[in-house]
Amino acid sequence: MKALRLPLFPLCLVALSAGMVIPAVYALIDHDWRSARGFLYCAIFTGFAAAALSVVMATHRRTGAARGELLEFLVCWLLVPAFAAAPLWLRTPFVGPGGAWFEMISAFTTTGGTIYEEPGKVPGALHLWRGMVAWFGGLFTLIAAFAILAPRNLGGFEVTASGAAGAGAPVLFAEGSVARLSVRLARALRTVLPVYSVMTAVLAFLFSALGQDGLSAAVHAMAIVSTSGISPHGHGLAEVSSIPAEAVAALFMVAAATRLTYARGRWLREPLRWLRDPELRLMAVLVATATLALFLRHWFGVLTIDLGDRVSSALPALWGAIFTGISFLTTTGFESASWHTARDWSGLDNPGLILLGLCAIGGGAATTAGGIKLIRAYALLRHGYRELERISQPNSAMGTGARLRGILREGAFLAWAFIMLYSAAVFLSMIALTVSGLAFEHALVGALSSISNTGPAFALVTPDQIDFTRLSESQRAILGLTMIVGRIEVLAVISLFNPDSWSGLRLGAKNAGNALHKASQSKW
Repeated sequence: MKALRLPLFPLCLVALSAGMVIPAVYALIDHDWRSARGFLYCAIFTGFAAAALSVVMATHRRTGAARGELLEFLVCWLLVPAFAAAPLWLRTPFVGPGGAWFEMISAFTTTGGTIYEEPGKVPGALHLWRGMVAWFGGLFTLIAAFAILAPRNLGGFEVTASGAAGAGAPVLFAEGSVARLSVRLARALRTVLPVYSVMTAVLAFLFSALGQDGLSAAVHAMAIVSTSGISPHGHGLAEVSSIPAEAVAALFMVAAATRLTYARGRWLREPLRWLRDPELRLMAVLVATATLALFLRHWFGVLTIDLGDRVSSALPALWGAIFTGISFLTTTGFESASWHTARDWSGLDNPGLILLGLCAIGGGAATTAGGIKLIRAYALLRHGYRELERISQPNSAMGTGARLRGILREGAFLAWAFIMLYSAAVFLSMIALTVSGLAFEHALVGALSSISNTGPAFALVTPDQIDFTRLSESQRAILGLTMIVGRIEVLAVISLFNPDSWSGLRLGAKNAGNALHKASQSKW
């Protein structure tokens, strides 16, 4: 693991350079010589750039380890897609450098939006590269969550770490651990990479066994495990899927959206943890609520509208609502092949707004899913339940343990502070999009789908189903930056501007929340 001692950005470029060889070989097998040359040249250039940056950055003395790590984290999200976009620009020059960068920033942040209007005309090597970049972006997100964000109580860990000290820290780090970044990266990589890779390989094999071709199976498997929703087909997974394939995909989506999957096999020794996990329980409640809202709407709608006799389509409509609800709650963004049946069954003009609400909530903490995160929603729900309980029983005492008491107090406050910052980021993105000329409805859906890292929601939920290809360069740049903010989370950005967080490993989110609390109590 000596290679992990390199700075984070050159290390990502080394992995990117090695990864470009795979689509180059695929293009050679497919007799696509232009794509093969483009990927090979870009692999060589990226490798030289990684070597040069390693020498330059290794001689640079770092000041402030915590702040430096977060800055490297941010630089990777900004610049790695620029190197990954070079093969796309060489092979499809009509998209331009800005379009290629947007395509890769969308893939690397696991958002999954695309500027290719007709994916069927795009070379297969480019689709493979899109899926690989999204897969690598998901792996980078997981490793950064455990090795960089978790020690600072960011990324959702600030909610569970507010009660007892270290209660929310993952098993990778002992209390008071101040290991170097290379050590933490090595530990996270040894824990995450085997599970992440095996899940992808098993899912690709199952998709292939269920009738998908090799490219579709590989890209869809990488898209589901990384929750990116990238597909080589215009209609995504629904174009080549079946009910068994969708059932397998839904199972892996749930596994990818909970950090229990990467808990070093503890879920095998303690299978009941899956039933007790608050994020999974809340996920089940939200999916069931959305499904019932779409399914039961038919029976209420027959009182006012004539939907005809559609009993035969009841089960496909039910499954379409369940699968699509799981997909959007995990911010993957795949539609079910039965989604149109579910939409017609509900009788609603645009039920995609329900899905937009699901992807805004998002998946579990320390996963590749975006959104607000289920643990923050759980903290607010438990806090609201506790306040209602105090109204009816003012003298009641909480006998829930130190960890849950922390979630109900400091954790709920930090969750509420994050949601306010999250809403402010959506508001600023909407303002920028409307100033650039985008309609209000499109700006709202674009901002929410970008910050929640659910790119397919933009085309699905907009009233006239506008897609990213119709946007201007400036609008795509705004959405690309919004995707980055949604991926690294607002609290991590704020902690960069908080001097108190530069001196320690566990002060970022807590100091940000305390600063907001003091500001709200001060007199102007």
